[in-house]
Amino acid sequence: MKSAIQTIAFTAFFLITAGCNNHPKSFTERKLVIARNETVKVPELELSITNKGCVREWVAGGGTPGTDRAYCNLIIKRKDSTILGGGDFKPVYIGNAEIMVEKINPWNREEDSVPAGGCQVLVRKVEGW
Repeated sequence: MKSAIQTIAFTAFFLITAGCNNHPKSFTERKLVIARNETVKVPELELSITNKGCVREWVAGGGTPGTDRAYCNLIIKRKDSTILGGGDFKPVYIGNAEIMVEKINPWNREEDSVPAGGCQVLVRKVEGW
């Protein structure tokens, strides 16, 4: 009986110790591919990103020949804050998150593993928050 109690106590101690040492990985960054009209959530940062579509736009002016540029219409929400992004490849910040567009696909077919009208974004946690 005494040895059974010792075995149970040792097993319980071992399981509790193993469970306490198994810390979840903290969030640092994640690449997301977001299709047109899709919302992706990053629960670790209480963040959601909605892609309303990626397109090409004609830009002309200033006496220079016109050109087209690709951009995405991203709606980025965190708690009670909302910002727009995807107009260029520069990062945008909301709370403790940095969101940067890496790839834009304005075409009507999949390109470079990004669906039509979709984009690939990198979400990073900003240190110091």
